[in-house]
Amino acid sequence: MSTLVLAGCGPGPLAEAEGSRLTIDEAAHLIFGHSTMPGDTQVVRAVAELWVDYTLLATRLRDDTTLSSLDVDLAARAALDQMMLGRLREEAVPVDTVVGDEELAARFAADMPGARATASQILLLFPRGATSRQRDSVRVMADGLRTRLEAGADFATLAERHSDDPGSGPRGGSLGTFARGQMLAEVDEAVFRLSPGELSHPVETELGYHLLRLDALEVPALSEVADEFRRRIRQERIAKAEAAYIARLDTASGLALTEDAIEVVRALAAAPPSRLSRGAARRPLLTWTGGTYSVGDFAQLFEYTLVDFADGVETASDDELEAALRRLGHEALLLEDARSRGLAPTEAEADSVGEEVRAAIRSLARAIGLLPHAEQAPDDGGAARDAAPDSPVRAAAAAAPATVAELVEAALIRVVSGEREIVPLGTVTFLLRNRSAWRIHDKRIEATVARIAEVPSP
Repeated sequence: MSTLVLAGCGPGPLAEAEGSRLTIDEAAHLIFGHSTMPGDTQVVRAVAELWVDYTLLATRLRDDTTLSSLDVDLAARAALDQMMLGRLREEAVPVDTVVGDEELAARFAADMPGARATASQILLLFPRGATSRQRDSVRVMADGLRTRLEAGADFATLAERHSDDPGSGPRGGSLGTFARGQMLAEVDEAVFRLSPGELSHPVETELGYHLLRLDALEVPALSEVADEFRRRIRQERIAKAEAAYIARLDTASGLALTEDAIEVVRALAAAPPSRLSRGAARRPLLTWTGGTYSVGDFAQLFEYTLVDFADGVETASDDELEAALRRLGHEALLLEDARSRGLAPTEAEADSVGEEVRAAIRSLARAIGLLPHAEQAPDDGGAARDAAPDSPVRAAAAAAPATVAELVEAALIRVVSGEREIVPLGTVTFLLRNRSAWRIHDKRIEATVARIAEVPSP
């Protein structure tokens, strides 16, 4: 492995983190020499992002191997909140989870879990923007075809001639075999109510009218699916009880979106601010008696959730965004309720969760290969630490990269060469970047791409 010794060359660094620099030349040589993908702007950006995160994590571990100084409250909060919500569920949302054999058998007969149907259809589509009269005309055509089928006409022949479904029509209407829930809800419901060989009445969906025939039905024995089906019924009961409880909280609290909440959320997604003023952060998106969910609360989601979160917000409809905001408000209400009942985690529980988070971060670092070799050489599974002083394993560990720069370089090479999948850091990225000095120089990404093209072949 060639050590990157080009620091200081080129017009300036592509990225910086805690006093370390990734120069344009370093990035170009790393990508040119090891990447299995072309060195375009996406690859350069990904390498810069990984370099920042790996450098911050390796530097932190070099200075504090236990990560005791790392503030993990944000990452621990989700686990602690779930702890509170679990306790609230047990105390305030009691549910009868006993599912008797008689009820199980009745639900099995109605729902047929695990059933698979083989069916055929003739689909008559509605014209685009169909009027009521046009929809009625399609229904009349469907009724006429059904009359012909009842009189003995061949289903496959009529499907080939009249069905508007480009998939099943040319195959005589065959939809193949499918499980429950795979088709449109109306089609699914109609098919699984039929007996083998039976023809449905015209079934209306958003597409048009469907004439359906059940050709075969496979239903597992109750004994084969009883345990899983019983668990599903229990989960349905719990979900129903929780929904009712949340609805009562919603009504009692007067939870409401502010007038411009959707507009503000879309603006945040389009251009997430690097920093919010104190006043902007306090601006409410949802209000309820005695509480608010603020712009600052929502903006945090952009910093430590999935990369495509902003894209999801931008493409969501207003109704979907309102529903998402209400879910966030409901969670806040439930947590308030849990605290008021004295169900908050103890200090000892919070400390324990914090240590679990730190242990998880160390495991991520070990998987990436960022722990100093004194702790564990990359990929040795801890063998170097436990090996005899004069063993080959210990000798190999002693020769492993030790400095932050070497550890990060080795980890990046394994990723860009395709030797190892990228280990998702998730919230860890936010924890590291939130209180560290780092920067990616966006204007130097194109310069790095150009430099890759200039690197001479070996």
